[in-house]
Amino acid sequence: MKFSVAIPVYNDQNSIKICLDSVLNQTIGQDRLEIICVNDGSTDESGAILDEYMSKYPCIKVIHQENSGAPGRPRNKAIDIATGDYIYFVDGDDYLGIEALERMEEKILEYQSDIVIGRYEGINRGVPVSIFKRNPDCFSFFGSNALFTTSAQKLFKLDLLKKHNIRFPEHFSLGEDQPFIIQAYAYSNSIALVKDYECYYLTNHQTVGRVQLTKKPLSGKLFMLRIEETLAAIEALELDKDKKLMVFHQYWERVLDVELSALISRSFLVEDKLYIFNTFKKVLDKYHYLDYYSQFSSRQKLLIRLIDKGKMEDLIAFWYAEKHTGNMVVFHGQVYPKPKMAYELALNESISFHRLNKFEGEITRLERLENTLLLEGFCYHSHVDSSNENLFIEISLRGQQEEGITLPAFRNIYEKHHPIEIESHYLKKERVTYFHTFIPIQSLFRFNQEGDILDVRLISKIEDYTKSVRLRAKPTVLLKESLFISKEHTEWTLLSTYLTKWGNLSFVLKTQELDIQNFSLSYNDSEVKGYFSLPSSVSLDESSRFQLIFSKFLTYEPEVILQKSSGSEQLCHFRFAVSKSDLKQLRQKKNVEIAIGHYKKRVPVYYKERPSIIKRVLNKLRRLFI
Repeated sequence: MKFSVAIPVYNDQNSIKICLDSVLNQTIGQDRLEIICVNDGSTDESGAILDEYMSKYPCIKVIHQENSGAPGRPRNKAIDIATGDYIYFVDGDDYLGIEALERMEEKILEYQSDIVIGRYEGINRGVPVSIFKRNPDCFSFFGSNALFTTSAQKLFKLDLLKKHNIRFPEHFSLGEDQPFIIQAYAYSNSIALVKDYECYYLTNHQTVGRVQLTKKPLSGKLFMLRIEETLAAIEALELDKDKKLMVFHQYWERVLDVELSALISRSFLVEDKLYIFNTFKKVLDKYHYLDYYSQFSSRQKLLIRLIDKGKMEDLIAFWYAEKHTGNMVVFHGQVYPKPKMAYELALNESISFHRLNKFEGEITRLERLENTLLLEGFCYHSHVDSSNENLFIEISLRGQQEEGITLPAFRNIYEKHHPIEIESHYLKKERVTYFHTFIPIQSLFRFNQEGDILDVRLISKIEDYTKSVRLRAKPTVLLKESLFISKEHTEWTLLSTYLTKWGNLSFVLKTQELDIQNFSLSYNDSEVKGYFSLPSSVSLDESSRFQLIFSKFLTYEPEVILQKSSGSEQLCHFRFAVSKSDLKQLRQKKNVEIAIGHYKKRVPVYYKERPSIIKRVLNKLRRLFI
């Protein structure tokens, strides 16, 4: 397989050597390379450098021509004389990764694609990335986001360009890639991507001292020329109606994002902005936007309608408003933009923005307070004004959301002494809503299946508009495992938390046998004292009745005092009054049944008889004289 590399050169004396060396050093070898350099009337030493390289390397061809003012004519010249199977367009101030063509050839052999796009790397500039993130290694142009990268720096099958007579426009210099690339995309069998290797290095022209003759102040007519030329190129495509409408739709998606952003944010003269805006309106009508209007998003529909109605100031107001939180309002369960004209249009034409609004939330604290869980966190809406929202926490069995429990969440109660680090693509931390709620642990025991997984969701209600989201958390928030006894159940439940693979917090409930050890009693004539040990994870509900059942007629309900320990156990102390006759019977019992709520367990008893008063006095005197 042979590759042609087309390099238009204009005043690139500071960079052209790096560019040429990167092509000559390709791992596929020079015998499979054809390097076509078209010197577009350079006024520096670029032409001499090209001639020097041509004299050393047989694979290099150099063409000198008068300045055309744009890369279109040099690239077309290269297409006309190229003999390779594929042609790669490379600018004279950029360069290739050493394995670029080898990696691209692998994709051609695997997919037989007409176009291959190698991963870009920017040098002091941004580069297209979305095409590599949102598409598989090989995909069809139709329905993709490929038009968000319309530069020519790609590998094209030469037969594709010659068969459909695809050439660059030569009569304008800004965006001449667009009409060319859209034809190539539309006629291609597929597009392959090299995602795992930096094939093409795009440089910032200013960093290498490049002087571009065609860099003139941007006029409204020049700005619109590429759009009109591209739309005309789409109209001329020899495709069936449905595919052509799809291409129109895909291109307008780009225009409403990229070109419209440039119109609003760049420093055009007022008359240029008016010209561009009015021309937008004309080309929308000319190319029958209503035929594919239903395919646009709510945002795109509203932008189109504002353009169509000639409301430039309202368009700009909506454009800037949507960049800020709280820029949309709720009416009858639907979401509409706040700016007046945009609101009226959206309302009257039923253009709702409820899908645009993103709702996110995170748990920042989860703590056990006796038999209640304190849950704190923050949430935010990307667009909707949430000043009057009501928040709720919903806990439900996984896959059975309709059978969950719902608890109110309270806003802005606790003052934060330390700022919370918030990772958000939408908002800064001062725009979030803080909330907290209390979860009675007993309420979780209604889910009594072994190994229950309980998912936690945050519900936001603004009038009759509702959004819900799984609450994420960081590992530091996870709850320490705890054992609880339900009022209704005869088993202990182990409550723990974990994070899903998406970082969302869930509870896990498991039944577990209670380990009671070291049950000991001491007594005198009228009182019995004792203790036993429990795992430190055990929590006793104040409402759970504690009983010691020695027999049917020897049953006691002492108060239990938990003494926390630093280890894995905790001691439970108790005492109760007893008559002499009962004590006599009690001392004969070798086992006792401990009842905590409905839970019962029989354990052995160790008796430690308390010395009489006389013996205690004698023991003290003995210690004094020893």
